[in-house]
Amino acid sequence: MTSTRRAGPARPLLIAALLILAAALAAALLRPRDTATQTPAQASQASGTLPATVTDARVVAVPPGIRETSVFATLRSTWDADVRITGVSSPAAGHAMLMVTRTQDNMTGMSMTDTLTLPAGGTLTLSDTGDHLMLMDLKEPLQPGQTIPITLTDAEGRTLTIQAPVMKP
Repeated sequence: MTSTRRAGPARPLLIAALLILAAALAAALLRPRDTATQTPAQASQASGTLPATVTDARVVAVPPGIRETSVFATLRSTWDADVRITGVSSPAAGHAMLMVTRTQDNMTGMSMTDTLTLPAGGTLTLSDTGDHLMLMDLKEPLQPGQTIPITLTDAEGRTLTIQAPVMKP
């Protein structure tokens, strides 16, 4: 008489339980993070959006024939580190520039710059008397009331598109 040994029910159940556990762990690790539990800064960082909010955005209306204009706004940081803004663009212009305004020896002048810094948790005011944006080589005359998209890019490649109304100065 030969004796055959049968596998008890415990071994297949153990294998099945381990497979289910492995699948659940893989699903948990591969699932996108829930941004509802993140701070606004963490959510914007994760999504590739420049970590800032914008208020008072406006593009200065200029007479027909003038091919450049200024953009003003207030940027508020939602991040715990400085944000270096390194680029600006708009489909309304051939190119755009970051500008700084400086006063020295009672003379005020503006010049193009490579970066504007939005301080950690702070504010960057883009105004007619300070740092601002310039839209150059306007593709068509801008009309008051029209809204122009303007995209800011930071050193990390994050972007923020502002919808700025065209307004008379």
